[in-house]
Amino acid sequence: MLQTTILSRGLAIALCALASAGAMGTTFATEAQPASDTTPIALHAGDQATLMSANAPVRVNVVLKMHHPDELAQVAEQVRTHARSPLTDHDLATRYLPNHADAMRVYNYLHANGFSDIHVSKDNLIVTASGTAVDVQAAFKTRLYSLHRGKQAGIANADAVSIPSSLSDVIAAVHGLRSFQERGVSGAKMAATAQGKVTWKGQGAPGTQSTAGVVACRECVHAPTDFPSLYGANNLAPANNQVVAVIGVGDQSNTNYLYQTWASHYGFGFIPLDVIYPTGYTPGDYEAQTEAALDVDAVATMTGGLQQIALYSAPSTNLDDELTAVTAAINDDRSTISLSFAATCDSDIGQDLRNSWDQELSAAVAKGITVFAITQDDGGYPGCSNNESSTGFPGSSPYVVSVGASTLYNTVDSYTTYDHETLWTSSESGPAATEGRPNYQNAVANIVGNMRSTPDFVMDGDPNSGLWIVTGGYDSSGTYQTEWAVYGGTSLAAPLLAGTYARLLQSGVAPNFWQQSFYDIGVGQVNQTSGDCLTCYHLLTGGSNGAYSVVPGQFNQASGWGSWNAGALATGMALQH
Repeated sequence: MLQTTILSRGLAIALCALASAGAMGTTFATEAQPASDTTPIALHAGDQATLMSANAPVRVNVVLKMHHPDELAQVAEQVRTHARSPLTDHDLATRYLPNHADAMRVYNYLHANGFSDIHVSKDNLIVTASGTAVDVQAAFKTRLYSLHRGKQAGIANADAVSIPSSLSDVIAAVHGLRSFQERGVSGAKMAATAQGKVTWKGQGAPGTQSTAGVVACRECVHAPTDFPSLYGANNLAPANNQVVAVIGVGDQSNTNYLYQTWASHYGFGFIPLDVIYPTGYTPGDYEAQTEAALDVDAVATMTGGLQQIALYSAPSTNLDDELTAVTAAINDDRSTISLSFAATCDSDIGQDLRNSWDQELSAAVAKGITVFAITQDDGGYPGCSNNESSTGFPGSSPYVVSVGASTLYNTVDSYTTYDHETLWTSSESGPAATEGRPNYQNAVANIVGNMRSTPDFVMDGDPNSGLWIVTGGYDSSGTYQTEWAVYGGTSLAAPLLAGTYARLLQSGVAPNFWQQSFYDIGVGQVNQTSGDCLTCYHLLTGGSNGAYSVVPGQFNQASGWGSWNAGALATGMALQH
């Protein structure tokens, strides 16, 4: 194995020395056609790149082409403007989705080239397979680096990725070969524990009401019983007939126990939690367990009850793996989906991966499914490769509700009464790198410019006004231990919003992708032309993330329309429809 730190032309010498070692594998029966946007990774000064060994494990997600994608985008636009009803699964499959025979052609090709553990998504759009670096070379004619570049680390393709001409009519993209820059990150942030940084109520258990009846703080860590009152959701019935999907990562075998422990403490009725692994997982991979606990607890906090929480867990935080989990939730017709993983820098994501996400998410919109996705937690200048401000991906997609984070303040005399919100300083925001301004943002075009602006909304995410949850882990003796902790981040904001949306659906609002109505309501509130919805949104009063600042009383690129006043919003949405 040859390790090379890239400083000059030494890499080229190293690659020449290894070229013959990478020549093994199946030859193509027909001339290969280069896949779009899959050119070799250009290495930079300071990169550390090692050609992966032949047996190094690799998982790929092969995305198939959808039929009539431009037409489907038009249908999605009609659905979100309420010009037509959402598509049924039969409508979608008949006109737009690849057929199972095409998916099996990809399955058989991967199997013939050494891949195993192959999964085909229900909609035939993604074929997932596990193999090795030599299998990748045989199937797609590229060697792979293990690449470290600054904070980024993972796989990178050393050669152009090629698709055999026999499958060029079927395959749109091959993902999993650029994980060094296409990896999602949890948006969960733990509160500081130094004295004065975290204030809770009274001297009792975490998040219990002070027996003295005195408000000890205004920027408070909150019990779950507070949030529905603070955001007006208690004015709506519990979402007892709804299912909310949460996207997780890794082994979730302890998440049910953590959730039950948390719910029991507050006397909540336990919501059935169904864990689904659409493309498998690694037992013992608990990297994202705290994120899952936060998401599940936040959803339960706002809904007041659900038929079920469906936790779809991906095998890794790679964005293509996360797409398989989102796809599974869409295929199962989950009307509300919460996604708390995102790449910090939208501008660093390749166009092929953007297209794959938008292809699947446009199908979700056409079916009337709403996805809430975070913008991320690194402020206005998160250290992107272009050194510019950036938002997170896929929160920058026009087919999601993009969610940032605020700091929430209660009144001086009540922990459960809303006073105001400011922008949490770490909340990312700003324009998407390649997504043009969607039609629903035309009314604020003078503010957002030509690109899709994020976020659409915020909810509480400042860890110092965050949520008590139960986390867990194994100690040195192998005993599972739990503890209380306070978490925030955009990973709190998105499930709070998704849980609130489930309550709106329960109130009679039809399942739909509501972006157009959301923006119409906001314009009406700001211009005071919508008498039924003058208090639907809490427009933030101030704050900045370094790149964008809140403009009080207006839509702005720091906080969008602010947060929701759920009871008023349910009435406004019903009248809009």
